[in-house]
Amino acid sequence: IAKKILSGEDAIERIEGLVSVIMPSYNTAPYIEETIQSVLNQTYTNIEIILVDDGGDDKCPDMCRGYAQKDDRVVYVRKENGGLTSARKKGLETITGDFVMYVDGDDWLEPQTVQRAVETSIKYDVDITLFGYKRVYEGVTFESSIFEGNQQFVGTEVQNLHRMLIGPVDSELAHVEKAERIVTTWGKLYRREIMDKAIFVSEREVGSSEDAIFNLGVFAVAKKCVYLDEFLYNYRKSNENSITKKYRAKLVRQWQCLYQHFERYIQENGLGQEYKIALNNRIALGMLGIGLNELESDKSFWKQAKYLRKVLKHPKWENAFKQLDFKYFPMKWKVFYSLCKYKQTELLLILLKIIRKLKTKIAR
Repeated sequence: IAKKILSGEDAIERIEGLVSVIMPSYNTAPYIEETIQSVLNQTYTNIEIILVDDGGDDKCPDMCRGYAQKDDRVVYVRKENGGLTSARKKGLETITGDFVMYVDGDDWLEPQTVQRAVETSIKYDVDITLFGYKRVYEGVTFESSIFEGNQQFVGTEVQNLHRMLIGPVDSELAHVEKAERIVTTWGKLYRREIMDKAIFVSEREVGSSEDAIFNLGVFAVAKKCVYLDEFLYNYRKSNENSITKKYRAKLVRQWQCLYQHFERYIQENGLGQEYKIALNNRIALGMLGIGLNELESDKSFWKQAKYLRKVLKHPKWENAFKQLDFKYFPMKWKVFYSLCKYKQTELLLILLKIIRKLKTKIAR
């Protein structure tokens, strides 16, 4: 995969592995051209792009076909609508590369992303290379690290990454905002050999975090990983058609299904108490997402408060908050999750409105 060539006094490594970039797309016509061009214009050129059209009905299919016709590195795949997970799975069935990278159809890569990821993977001989990303709102961008500085993970350290996919524990709770950063399928370069262990569960079944389930399979067999503290992926947060922008009436039921998947995985694989604590923490922390989602409903303030109280009285959430360790939280999260624990849902809703306003202000 790698060959060394001489340039002056320095030995420079030239990487010759084919990278398969899987790009699922569903009605992303306003963004897909920028996304595709960001991959075609990579400094690393030994790539193939698998464009998986998930049955969209906008101009995106024609645009994707056009790219496939004029560039032999592009493969266009059309399928019936089945959701993001099914599109990712279809893409994986189509690849021929040595490495795999996912890019969502409304995001884009920095020009050096693939090169930096492949060079790092070869240099450290790892199964998965992770890297930082940017959250791109309308008019403002935030850089998001997963860890502080470049890091290598071997043995039990990889096991710890595996557990983090389910949830944070101990001092990791001091950074609630980072809890989900590790779970994404994008923002990573995978060696092809481990991808047979990927677990595919539809986001339509579990609501979200289907990425975490996917990665549980591949991280379980990974022997070595590395984190590159460079912001190489652009995650678009201004797409109004994104599923996260709409009220989801089934979210709590879907997340209960998600938690059942995690519980079953922990039990079937004989994983320890730390995994169970991580899952309980995930359930508790998830009240932020449930609360913000409820604000998007057309219910009255009092009906929203009643609904959140009903959720918090459910044994799964009551048990999670009984076990939640508050000592690591910064003050703002102590206040928020204390309101959850004691079911003060009217005050909780007021705080959620403030949080939403701040998020909206950022998005502008």
